[in-house]
Amino acid sequence: MNIRLVLLDYDLTMVYNVFDFYEAYSNALKYYGGGFISFEEFLTLLNQDKLSTRIPEDVSEIDFWVLFRRLYVSRHPLPMDGVGDLLRLLKGLSVKTVVVSGRETSSEYIWRDLRILGLSEYVDEVYTVCDLKRLNGFEEYLFDKSWLISYILRKHWVSPCNALCIGDFTTDLLSCKKLGIPFIGVNKDEYRGELLRRKGAEIVVKNLFEVVEWIPEIDKKARC
Repeated sequence: MNIRLVLLDYDLTMVYNVFDFYEAYSNALKYYGGGFISFEEFLTLLNQDKLSTRIPEDVSEIDFWVLFRRLYVSRHPLPMDGVGDLLRLLKGLSVKTVVVSGRETSSEYIWRDLRILGLSEYVDEVYTVCDLKRLNGFEEYLFDKSWLISYILRKHWVSPCNALCIGDFTTDLLSCKKLGIPFIGVNKDEYRGELLRRKGAEIVVKNLFEVVEWIPEIDKKARC
């Protein structure tokens, strides 16, 4: 196996927890005086990548999203289609599986989810923005994971060409693209999937079952 390490985003990639996303977003909105937002309006803006348009004009977007990611904890996680199959496949192939989340909350919240969902035995490590700060890392822009991913590559002595990133959002793609790591976009929503393609994602699928099908093809190209 040429792929030695797989880096997975967590929210809306491994688990469908859009209600947790909504709660964190709506609470941040209330904190900054943005009032109430219905779940229907939130979902529409999310799928159109326009959530920032609802932030009050006198509020810094960076401040808003920093608060949001500190409020984002797990309460309603559901496993994404195919996540168990993918993780079991990687474990069987002796591929390291590492979760890298843009949340600024303890990784223990994610470990708790994984234990509840029966997936913890297939995951080797979990990192969040809290770990980025603990390791004295930095972000070039909000939700930039490239420093943290570089740290993980060095820790496991893996070259970018022997790694694979899987995520649902453009910041996941850009973080991996900057490091030269192959990327698979996963998104149920057609519009957000198209956003990934416009940003340069060559492979965009609707679920993790399709990722499993792509693994052999990507592994053939994973030669340094």
